[in-house]
Amino acid sequence: MSRKRCVVLGLVLCWPLLACNQPTEPIVRPMGEVVHLPDSTCPIIHCNTYQTDALPLSGPKAPGHRLTEEEKDHLWSSPIAGGILDYTYSNGDRFFWVSQVDRIMKLRMNQKNELEKVSELPLQPKKFSRFSPEDMQRIIGELDETEVGSVEYDELAAAWKGYQLEGLRAYYAMLNNEGVLYVGNRDSIIAYSDMEVGIPESGITKLGQFGFQKQKLQLNLKMPVVIMIGMNMTPDGHIIAVTIDGTVIGIKPDLSEGVYYKLPGQQIWNSVAIDDAGAIYVAGTEKLHKLIWTGSDFSDKPEDGAWVESYAVGSLDEELRGSRGTGTTPALMGESSDKDRFVVIADAENVNNLMLYWRDEIPADWEGLPGASSRRLAGLLPVDFGDATLANSYSENSATIFEYGAVLANNQVKTHEQMTMDVQLKMSDPARTPMGVQKFEWDVEARKLKVDWVRADVSSPNSTPVVAMENRQLHVVGLKRGEWQMETLDWDTGETRAEYILGSSERYNPIMLALQILPNGDPLFATFGGVMHLKLGEPSSE
Repeated sequence: MSRKRCVVLGLVLCWPLLACNQPTEPIVRPMGEVVHLPDSTCPIIHCNTYQTDALPLSGPKAPGHRLTEEEKDHLWSSPIAGGILDYTYSNGDRFFWVSQVDRIMKLRMNQKNELEKVSELPLQPKKFSRFSPEDMQRIIGELDETEVGSVEYDELAAAWKGYQLEGLRAYYAMLNNEGVLYVGNRDSIIAYSDMEVGIPESGITKLGQFGFQKQKLQLNLKMPVVIMIGMNMTPDGHIIAVTIDGTVIGIKPDLSEGVYYKLPGQQIWNSVAIDDAGAIYVAGTEKLHKLIWTGSDFSDKPEDGAWVESYAVGSLDEELRGSRGTGTTPALMGESSDKDRFVVIADAENVNNLMLYWRDEIPADWEGLPGASSRRLAGLLPVDFGDATLANSYSENSATIFEYGAVLANNQVKTHEQMTMDVQLKMSDPARTPMGVQKFEWDVEARKLKVDWVRADVSSPNSTPVVAMENRQLHVVGLKRGEWQMETLDWDTGETRAEYILGSSERYNPIMLALQILPNGDPLFATFGGVMHLKLGEPSSE
């Protein structure tokens, strides 16, 4: 077993071997007949069940510049957050739910267009302490005053090694149309809501909990504890959760019961995509699966439309990536009304390949790619960021999808370290900063995948880019000249439209989550230490 493999297992085994059978407490509050995601901008991580990070709005139009402190509306909180999920109440007021390891928060924009905390429910972390806003200001102040790359800085960052696992108690969350927030709690799902139904100013209360049943998982010495790694929702409101040990779980929206499906001999290290018909796309460590949700169970039968395809795993997967296979959550390309519909992942070759698979029935006249092991594979190109001599590349964040375009960013740390929390706090060190953003395009007429453009000088090291569909902007949070910035690229050409310079402080570090855009064009994203709102759009009318 390689040293890097031991590192990954060590991170998993550092969790105490607690009982896996958490209690199941169904939600007793009545829900509507049909539960689904609400009609909001980002009610789920990656913003929609297709996992595309494509937003149906316009991004900021202001010219690029160094942002003033007045333009940086920062709400201090705790270290990391499972997204900033928005929900619009019946009176039209938009609120934001934020799940963190040590609290659940409800935020809104006040009349000054500034983030304001409405209510908070404290939670108790397992291994780490609770962090107050004052704690985070002090911690980040110490980091910012110390030179990145120095022994002193490395010692400060080292204190956070392992917090990314603590963060799995908050990283995956989503809202339903009833205003219920579901949060993954490592070995269970917990539901939260307003204390007073439909009253956004009221406090936050726990509604129920679904505990994963140990005997229905496939735990072993390789994965001795339950760790949830993704969550999505079917059209009929069932929660689909996946755990690292390789189990897919379908849970009723009231958390009363669930069904389990085990991927044979595989782990799962990414979340899942779900289409309009309830088909579930999940990537194991060696294969990509399409499962069919029947309304009460999973089907893997080809006659029901299910399929499974192997993808390539390179010789460096164990050494550099801990045998995790693909680093990307499957993302869906093509709407249900489109002729060509695909599921998109990057494989686990030493230099990743972007891969497009036909989602549904393979077209009868499709001859297949030359040399491909399956006719289902529609497109395959190396993710090399324009460097044909590249020896290895790795995309940890899923592809950003808009129309027939797909964008991947380089998440391979130059030093080849695992992307643990301490390493993420050292991203601004040029010796570590991953560089490169690449766009691929499916040519509908030629039925061929091609490279559309490459930006080797742009970084998106630890955050998924998002696209604002209306003005065709791609937004990345990355590093340039040692400073964090949000860079806006033209979706069609890759040219820079604007650079919004934030600064060198670690309070701008997004720590693996995606940027979001508000309806007025203001960017919003979770950071190390809180939530960052940039006043770059039009004045909000909300």
